Amino acid sequence: MDPYNSCKTIPCTCSTNTSTNYCWNNRKCQRFLEGPEAEQCSPECIGCRKTDAKNCSLCRYFTYRGMCAPTCPDGTIVLTDSNYCVTIDECRHLDRWPWSNKCVSDCPENYVRFTKSGLVTCKPCDNCHKTCYNLTVQTLASIQAAAKCVYVKGSLTIHIRALPEAMNELRYYLRSIQEVSDFIEIRGSIVVTSLEFLPALRRIRGENLYNNKYSLVVHDMQNLQTLFPQNVTENLKVDRGTMSFYRNQMLCMNKIEKLIRVFPKTPSLLDIPQGLNGYSGSCDEVSLNLTINVKNETAAIAKFYPQAGANIHYTILYVKVPHGLHSIAVPEACSESDWNAVSIHTPVDHVVELELTSLAPATTYAICIEKYDPTHRHLARSSVEKFTTLVGKPKPPFIIELAASLSEVVVIRWVDHLDYLPYIVRYELDVMLIDIHNADINSRDHCSNNIYDWEEDYSVHARVMRPPKNYDKSCESMCGMLSMVTIGAMVDEYFDVCHILRDCDYDTERPKNATMGPYIKSLVLNLIGTRKSFQIGGLAPYRDYRFHLRACTKDECSQSARSVVKTLKSMNADIPTITFLSANEVGYVSVKWDPPSTINGIVLSYTVEVSPAIKFNDYSSLLPHAVCVPGNITSLVVESQIANKYIVRLCAKTLANSYSCDEKKKVVVQTLVSPSWWLTGVLFGIFINVFSFIIGWRWKVRSNVTDDVPLVDATSMYRNESEPPAIMMSDFAPIYSIPLRDTVLE
Repeated sequence: MDPYNSCKTIPCTCSTNTSTNYCWNNRKCQRFLEGPEAEQCSPECIGCRKTDAKNCSLCRYFTYRGMCAPTCPDGTIVLTDSNYCVTIDECRHLDRWPWSNKCVSDCPENYVRFTKSGLVTCKPCDNCHKTCYNLTVQTLASIQAAAKCVYVKGSLTIHIRALPEAMNELRYYLRSIQEVSDFIEIRGSIVVTSLEFLPALRRIRGENLYNNKYSLVVHDMQNLQTLFPQNVTENLKVDRGTMSFYRNQMLCMNKIEKLIRVFPKTPSLLDIPQGLNGYSGSCDEVSLNLTINVKNETAAIAKFYPQAGANIHYTILYVKVPHGLHSIAVPEACSESDWNAVSIHTPVDHVVELELTSLAPATTYAICIEKYDPTHRHLARSSVEKFTTLVGKPKPPFIIELAASLSEVVVIRWVDHLDYLPYIVRYELDVMLIDIHNADINSRDHCSNNIYDWEEDYSVHARVMRPPKNYDKSCESMCGMLSMVTIGAMVDEYFDVCHILRDCDYDTERPKNATMGPYIKSLVLNLIGTRKSFQIGGLAPYRDYRFHLRACTKDECSQSARSVVKTLKSMNADIPTITFLSANEVGYVSVKWDPPSTINGIVLSYTVEVSPAIKFNDYSSLLPHAVCVPGNITSLVVESQIANKYIVRLCAKTLANSYSCDEKKKVVVQTLVSPSWWLTGVLFGIFINVFSFIIGWRWKVRSNVTDDVPLVDATSMYRNESEPPAIMMSDFAPIYSIPLRDTVLE
């Protein structure tokens, strides 16, 4: 196995192929092996940027001068904990020293730090394990200071009040202690439930005793229930002294009695006073045939058979078992201060059934029965049993990150409610484009009013949220790695799921798969398995998309977790294309165009700029005549100064850009060619001759007809009233044309 690629051993969810599962940590995969934007990083990368597969975000093997390398170059050594390649001088500058081709700050086990000729190194030694002196463990810092301690020269004193996760810290940092030269004192530590955090303890020498008598003192431990692990109890050697146990209410005497034989001096009744240990613990066990029948998600029926006898009190005690706890820890022994208690008030001599209500769904509970005989002042309890309520409809997942990584890609990450985490088998993810209605856009004048701020607000492109306590934890050390590609991603402090979901009481039907040109309009996905992230590609640039995510058991799905994010803008977009361009002699320029092929959001307006061409080449000094039209217009006639040539540029205003322009184009005026004067004279002469001939012929014909003019048109009875007369007065009226200025072409 590659010692520098321990990530391969962590079960990521990128794919089922463990050989390609490369992780940022144990909850986040660095690759997306599905979708249109699947990454293929360089083999030397653990993560890379999408634009450059060789630009590693994190090196797989070693890093030298900001570049990834399979091995450290000659003349360099490995800086431990980071796999950076540094020179020996750089190593010493970091207050470390070279050893075994590494730059270290501490010597490994069975080696000791050694200085020779002013240079620090490590040398092997026999029994040179770390020795600590008079350890007093009270705070988290003092617990961590005991790391790697094998021998304790002096005493080991443990006094911890309310320190979160204290047992886990003790297990990790005190696990190497093998020998204590004087004594061990443990007192007043509420959070300590067992002495299992000393699994390597082999000897207590007792060179100096507590009160000149005790080598082990355990006093006022309210929740201590078990002592050392069995292998320690069987192999522990105590050279001098005895032990003292006092006011440990949950520690039964049978636990203490197992240790008596390892001490050279048997403790007296004053050392272990009768009745002052285990008086609140379940030290005497009674069998009551307790059974549990789970009715539904929130109720169960407890059934047991009481023993014969008058005036005996029974109490049913139950408690929720914390998540991830495989064995029942505190409060594992029944205690009314920690467990829910239901008393059976009347004397009973038959089977008892009691319904437990208001339970949490999909939750494991521990339950036992307490029997108390007031006559003999005897307390006994049944063994602790477990039961789990039905799952039912799961709680919705929690979207912890919704980030746009590209103009067409969004990454979503989530965690599950802890109660339902073991039962989730798939997820339903719906992606829907939020419509922009043309009526809303056209109702505003985007030519004269800039109602949009084109300064990029990156917070709309990423939502990063912290889950509530009853949800699975998200990553801590590398949180937001995916959203780092989105500058300015904000972290929102949300702890109420329904506040985020808003609509907690109902859900809508799933949409249908649909597209809008080349882009996704709505997408329905069924994600099988227990994955916690997904990447969606093919989205429209700079558009808002709504995401609905549901967690499903094998029977039913939760309500939707909902959130909205805007995709990033596309850099090569919003440029319209001129398809027709002409100009005439009187200064009219006609323009037609196609909308941009890629649009960031929608087009708000177009601006046509027209400038007369001049002889010098610097057109930038001219102030063009600019005409703005709404975004639904694609043609325009612009009046300009009379010129032979014009320079035309077309620009678009979108949701992401205030001015995106096409290249300037030149248009030449098309004029009609005038005939020469002699051709005009010839044509005029021909016209006069033809006209004279027609007039003479008409006069001759007229002399042969009557001078009577009919008062009624003889053809009127056969004509349609909708037909115009052959000659109208308007035929002799002068013609006037209305000039077209800045007019939309039909």
